Amino acid sequence: MTKRKGQSILEYIIVLSAIVAAVLAASKELIKPAVRDMMDDASKVIQEKSDDFLLHAAGGSGGDGN
Repeated sequence: MTKRKGQSILEYIIVLSAIVAAVLAASKELIKPAVRDMMDDASKVIQEKSDDFLLHAAGGSGGDGN
């Protein structure tokens, strides 16, 4: 009985490991494009804000005299 119980636990561990590996592999493919898009959006916002800052710092305030 003990040998069968140990074998059963080992089988559950192997199946659970396979499921975890499959979930990780699938999530990597789903998450990667979303993270890339989010980083691209953040990069665009940072670039726009730094361009605005440089424009205002150089004296090009848009007509209000400052």
